[in-house]
Amino acid sequence: MTVPITNRLKPQPRRLNLVLRDSTVVEGYIHIGEEQSLVQYFNTRRGGWFNLTRARRPRLDEPPGHIIAQAEHVIMASAPDEGVQVGTAAGINTEDRPVEVVLIGGHTVRGFLSAAPQQRLSDVIAASGKFVGVTRATLKDGRALGDVVLHTGAIEILRDLRATAGLDEGSSLP
Repeated sequence: MTVPITNRLKPQPRRLNLVLRDSTVVEGYIHIGEEQSLVQYFNTRRGGWFNLTRARRPRLDEPPGHIIAQAEHVIMASAPDEGVQVGTAAGINTEDRPVEVVLIGGHTVRGFLSAAPQQRLSDVIAASGKFVGVTRATLKDGRALGDVVLHTGAIEILRDLRATAGLDEGSSLP
């Protein structure tokens, strides 16, 4: 016996903006369940491929169409419309850590990464899979991006911006 899919769980088209490794921008729609986060969506693509409908590359002034893309080539994805969860909900013992992320190609993003109070950011990144969510992200020039998903393989440097970030147990500072 099969159970019918309710509208609540049925995948819905959601608008995405992608930045690829070669700095190409792609706009389009993915079909994602209401309760599925973008991090989970990208981390679970079979073979790494995903479909975009009504997709286009704005700089090429091309008409929208259906394309497939390889998640490995996405360095950043954002959902400009409300209602798309980027990462998993913050746990009871987590905090939003201010971070600065330098991506391949020189893109610099500032935002917040959810982590336990004494958790190393390297452990957060390693545990997240191929993609990690950064909330309230902005570009270096101050333009707001909202919540974004970053490919962990595209991160060159991740800087903890807390005032006490440099004073960990491995530091030689007093």
